[in-house]
Amino acid sequence: MGVFIYTLALIFFIIPISLRTYLSLKNGRLPLPYFQNNIVVNRVKLRNAIGVLSPILFWTFHVLWLLWTIVIEAWLGTLATAAYMVISPLLSGQIKAKQIYVIQEKAASAPPSGDQG
Repeated sequence: MGVFIYTLALIFFIIPISLRTYLSLKNGRLPLPYFQNNIVVNRVKLRNAIGVLSPILFWTFHVLWLLWTIVIEAWLGTLATAAYMVISPLLSGQIKAKQIYVIQEKAASAPPSGDQG
């Protein structure tokens, strides 16, 4: 039952929102809409909270999940998980490339360096 629920969440919510967020960041569209902003804010907060463990936990969970969906022959779950495993690093790369950080629960680009006054 968990495979079914997570697969539905991936297909109808997590993957589409993550893809839209990636494309919005790639095209420089800030501020982000509500759900896209939440995805970015949560990723930044998680990265700040647990540091290097964040990608380790992500990859460990999703590789094991992918193997489990293959073992039980849940092919739609396998495809959805593989798609998310491709989109997620792309999104993380855009967050790092745009130097996104969190200010009062909103994603924003890093301020320009140098003296302002």
